[in-house]
Amino acid sequence: MSDAQKKQIADKNEIMQFLTDVMRNSQLGEKDRLGAAFKLGRYLGLEGSQPLEMPSVVIYDGTDKDQLS
Repeated sequence: MSDAQKKQIADKNEIMQFLTDVMRNSQLGEKDRLGAAFKLGRYLGLEGSQPLEMPSVVIYDGTDKDQLS
């Protein structure tokens, strides 16, 4: 592929930068910004992932008696 052809095709960094710029541009509509955010998330593999759950806190007071039940 010639240099001229390479310049015509955006690489993944250029595409990610463009989508990031759209997502952060407060002058654009919410629909456009959300669309860019979803496309970035899909590329980064965040689509369909489960949200992180906070671990339960257990305080051990030194006794063997179970007071949770």
